[in-house]
Amino acid sequence: METMNIKSSLLCSVVIVWLAVCVDSQSDQSRVFMTARVGSSVVLPCEWRDALSPSPHVEWRTFTETVFERLGEEHYEGEGYKDRVDVPEDKLKKGNCSLVLKEVKAEDAGVYESYLLVKRVKRALSSKRVFVQSVELSVDESPEDRSFQRFVATDDAGMISPHLLTVAFSLFLYLLTLL
Repeated sequence: METMNIKSSLLCSVVIVWLAVCVDSQSDQSRVFMTARVGSSVVLPCEWRDALSPSPHVEWRTFTETVFERLGEEHYEGEGYKDRVDVPEDKLKKGNCSLVLKEVKAEDAGVYESYLLVKRVKRALSSKRVFVQSVELSVDESPEDRSFQRFVATDDAGMISPHLLTVAFSLFLYLLTLL
């Protein structure tokens, strides 16, 4: 009887861990992972589908600062990004809010997030920030082949293979039931 309780407890623990892994693997589905070499240019992808206005307001941020912001012809470039970033206005009007980052530096590595700013109500002065895309940029500092750029879109939030983990946990659960 005690062996049965131990197996049940172990089985419950494994199921909880398995569910946590599955939920976590789905939490950042919109994250894109990219690598660029120092000195190169890179385009951090971003697309929105709904036409919010004829002149969308887009903002690209890191966790600590605003990198770039555009509303019509007006734009803001964050400190350290002057003359190196842009979201072309003509492309933005067509739903392409991708950030062009030129002359990549080692310190550009990190997570970038894009947002559309939309008015909450007709007469409201404040805007609501709507998340669009998250891009994690790695910077390769090796000097060879300056044309290098790698783009990998994933749905696994940075995990090597959530499907492999799911299979492994499922196999483990099956083996536990055989005991």
